[in-house]
Amino acid sequence: MYNEFFNTSQEQLEKLAGPVRKFNNATLDHAAKLVEYQISMFRSYSEITIEQLRALQTVTDPKSLQAYVNAQAEATKSLSEKVAKDTNELVELQRGYAEEVQKLSEEGLATVTSIDPAKTRKSA
Repeated sequence: MYNEFFNTSQEQLEKLAGPVRKFNNATLDHAAKLVEYQISMFRSYSEITIEQLRALQTVTDPKSLQAYVNAQAEATKSLSEKVAKDTNELVELQRGYAEEVQKLSEEGLATVTSIDPAKTRKSA
C-alpha cells in the first residue's frame, strides 16, 4: 500500500522535475550565449577604440589633424551602424530565449495539469 503511494509520488515528482530541468538548461544556455556575446562586443569595441587612438597619434600638424577630423565622420557612421546591428542581435537573442521559455512554460503547464492528484490520494 505504501509502496504504491511512494512509487506514484516519485513518478509525479519526476514529471514535475522534467520541465524545471529543461528551464534551467535553457537559462544556462542563454546565460552562456549572453556572456559570449558580451565578450565579443567588448573585444570589438575595444579594437575600435584602440584603432581610433592609434589614428590620433598620427596627428602631427594642421593637415593631419584635418584628415583625422574628416575620418572621424566615417568612423562615427560605422560605429553607429555597428551599435544598431549589435542591438538588433541582442534583441533577437533575448526574443529567442523568451520564445523558448514560453514554450517550456506551456509544456510544464501541460505536465502539471496531467498529474492526477486523486491517484496519489488513492494510493495512500
